[in-house]
Amino acid sequence: MVSVKVGVCSFTRKMYNMFKIVEVQQTFYNIPQRKTVERWRKEAPQDFEFSFKIFQGLTHPHNSPTWKRYRGKLSEEQKRLVGNLSLNELTQQWIKTMIEFANILKAPLLVVQTPASFKCTSENIEQAREFFRYFSDELEKHGVETLIGWEPRGDWLKEENRSALRKIIDEIPRLIHVVDPFFHEQVIIKETSYFRLHGKPYLNYRYKYSEDDFEFLKQLVKKLEREGVREAYLMFNNTNMINDALRFSSIL
Repeated sequence: MVSVKVGVCSFTRKMYNMFKIVEVQQTFYNIPQRKTVERWRKEAPQDFEFSFKIFQGLTHPHNSPTWKRYRGKLSEEQKRLVGNLSLNELTQQWIKTMIEFANILKAPLLVVQTPASFKCTSENIEQAREFFRYFSDELEKHGVETLIGWEPRGDWLKEENRSALRKIIDEIPRLIHVVDPFFHEQVIIKETSYFRLHGKPYLNYRYKYSEDDFEFLKQLVKKLEREGVREAYLMFNNTNMINDALRFSSIL
């Protein structure tokens, strides 16, 4: 039987008593201090789970609007090094920090969200393969069991690019495909599935999920069970996320 865990893509302390899993966003915009991450784990219930979104310096180029929320300052040299799953001395240090956080939080999964500007070109296919292989190897080397969930945006989601995406995810056992199930299907089904629900139509964050939507999710869970999935995470990422997640949890 598939174990279904419902949570939200947001984190405040009040959620300890509301959910069993949250996806931390703070780690995307800025890198928190280690003692802050340790405090999160210490004050949370023992069975509470944290997933988190990796730092934007690994995924988003310096001209992305997301950097407006960065509290630090990038040098001109650093601007050339960040984003697009680049591997260099700076980004490898950030990967090391993300792995430390995963270990502290005992995170089941960390989310790598690449922007639409990171297109499915032959160069980026190879870049993604190298990045995820390196990240996976580093997790293995440090004895951290955390999975990597890749949520590509843009033309990676087109039908003609699914084979390239599938090949990368198939090559790396701990890499899984993260999608919004209302709009896209995973290219490969593995033992763990992780879904991010962004509203309808796609990326309409103000959307409130309906009873029909919940019925769709219930049928999705049954389908995953038939396909051998052991764990399924359903993470609401809309402005009404808390209410919608609690409503769906009560139905389950």
